[in-house]
Amino acid sequence: MSEMSRKEETKNNLLDAFWELYKEKPLTKITVKEITDKAGYNRGTFYTYFVDINEALEILKASLMPDKDMIINPFIELKDNDGKIIEPIEGTNDYLKKNGEKIAVLLGPKGDPGFVHELKARLRQIIINYAEDLEIKEVEDFEYVIEYHIAGLISMYQLWLEKKQNIDEESLGLVYEKTAYDGALSVINHMLNDTK
Repeated sequence: MSEMSRKEETKNNLLDAFWELYKEKPLTKITVKEITDKAGYNRGTFYTYFVDINEALEILKASLMPDKDMIINPFIELKDNDGKIIEPIEGTNDYLKKNGEKIAVLLGPKGDPGFVHELKARLRQIIINYAEDLEIKEVEDFEYVIEYHIAGLISMYQLWLEKKQNIDEESLGLVYEKTAYDGALSVINHMLNDTK
């Protein structure tokens, strides 16, 4: 094993140990000693890779940020397919399968409130950069629409987690699609008038 891959493995082991502890208790209750004991290293090893526990959390959060293509591809499809996204949740589903547990904890009531803000800011900036590259006329208004959409999507996912995923991913995707395409008030109005 090369020196670089050994270093990466050590760093990843420390992050994994940190994550196992973070799932169970607040950041303020986690010690470096607990992390290194869990990972099988001495305390000094931790400081080779991280300044402190907060930096470990920041690195973990950064690793969960979606990549640019996952964010932009649906907007490219929307623009190129007359307002429709052919496979709107495929990339999102893969992303959630890979990172779902960590995102669930970070978005949950005992998670990191800063994560929601950072996630929204990253998504918004990627989308706004795309809109500016297209030279759309109303970038300022577009940013508010995007914020509304992102906040709704994240809140929908948080509720789904709180309800212990009481509907399957496909059903959640369909609710999201209907709301996204028809608009929340239109969907709410239809549901209010579709009584037994």
